[in-house]
Amino acid sequence: MRLDLDEISAGGVVREYSFPVENFVELQALAKESQFFFTSILEFRLNLQRAGSLVELDGSLEFSVKEVCGRCLSPFEDRITSTFSLTFTPQKKADPEQEELELETEELGLVFYEGTQIDLHDALLEQVIISLPIGPLCKEGCLGLCMECGQDLNVKSCDCEKKLFNNKFATLKNLKLDS
Repeated sequence: MRLDLDEISAGGVVREYSFPVENFVELQALAKESQFFFTSILEFRLNLQRAGSLVELDGSLEFSVKEVCGRCLSPFEDRITSTFSLTFTPQKKADPEQEELELETEELGLVFYEGTQIDLHDALLEQVIISLPIGPLCKEGCLGLCMECGQDLNVKSCDCEKKLFNNKFATLKNLKLDS
């Protein structure tokens, strides 16, 4: 997934890519270790503009995953869409006599490239991983499982007595402060 800098004019260029998940070994490993199973190809739409040696990328991605709800543990399929912006800049030459290369504040958040090509693989992989939900929900109002009997409360309610949560700070709710 390399892009030649000569292909990017000041007016910009639009590129569309579709990749199977197999192109990203890291995503295959993630699917084996987690509850995410990719069910479609990864689709990217990239708008690139060049200003000297800087390349601005505004992109969007779209794909489908099968995942497990974080509340009721039911499997469901979700279509993930996301937009992102990246700035690519040439890699600084390291001084052989200097032990460490210190990044300036304005350099944080930049993606570095070497030579006359930009390798998009790692940048696009990172955007896919960032777009995955941390706590997936099958629906917005998912009720989850009963903490006593394990009944899926989205399907059927149960007769379990709901115990009050032992909150150490509950006594503070009655505290009144003078203003």
